[in-house]
Amino acid sequence: MVTKVIFTFAIFLFSSLQRTEASSHWSYPDRDLDEAFPNWGGICDTGTRQSPIDLSVSKSLKGVFDELKLDNFNDKQTGVTIVNNGHSIQLANFNNEMEVEGGPLLDDYVVEQIHLHWWSEHTINSVRYPLEAHIVGRNKRYANVTMASNFKDGLTVIAVLYHVSNERNKAIDQIIDYLEEVKEFDKLNQPVRMKNPFVVRELFPKLNGYMTYAGSLTTPSCAEAVTWIVLSETFPVTLKQIDSFKEVQCEEKRTLKNNYRDLQKVNNRPVIVVLPEEKSAAGGANPLQLSVGSLLLVLLVSKFL
Repeated sequence: MVTKVIFTFAIFLFSSLQRTEASSHWSYPDRDLDEAFPNWGGICDTGTRQSPIDLSVSKSLKGVFDELKLDNFNDKQTGVTIVNNGHSIQLANFNNEMEVEGGPLLDDYVVEQIHLHWWSEHTINSVRYPLEAHIVGRNKRYANVTMASNFKDGLTVIAVLYHVSNERNKAIDQIIDYLEEVKEFDKLNQPVRMKNPFVVRELFPKLNGYMTYAGSLTTPSCAEAVTWIVLSETFPVTLKQIDSFKEVQCEEKRTLKNNYRDLQKVNNRPVIVVLPEEKSAAGGANPLQLSVGSLLLVLLVSKFL
């Protein structure tokens, strides 16, 4: 027992040193200036199961799992905080514990935080979307996110992709309502408490299948500890809503116009697609079932984002 504890601590210490090397300072390139994506160091540059990746339906394996369960996601969360951490807009401090279980997961995961990327980090069939939300869950076997990041089953992230629409997204509007209070450089890392209840379930459509694979965090430390669950059905968002996030300032005192990482090598990792028996009647779009014409339309629109 003592030997096992020492071995586990050694792994934790070694991984922590790797994370420190990778996460002391990092940033996103200014894509308007065609800046090259920076080397973040550590496992971010040397890892073999990094994220995000392009999710190719034609190269995926079909999977059948138990039902993916999202517990307490419909609860009205009070006291939620929103913060500009210099790299994203993040929500945390949910008063009612939300859990993710089932599907490809062998354990129960508790939601720790939610953050946004504009444009999307993952692509589906090489198509990039205007917004991606990450719902980050920690394996309850581990005491905190730092410890969980040292284990392959430590974290799960549910990724929600959003498509361009004329229909404003009400849940995203709730977040935008607080951007004025947190977006400026001098407001970095100063959380603001949301006054109204926030329902996380309203951030994404009815579950209508997903793609899952073993990957990493998409920001330093880039820990290879994530079971990714990328929902196949997308949710609407307007270009005006996206523009609101492009006004957020980052640590370099410049506008964070985009905060997505370049695509990483798949390295022969299996990507598993899980589809329901019937297509959802909810008002979303399912990129895994797009016709060729629809795919071309998405590609055309994405060029103007």
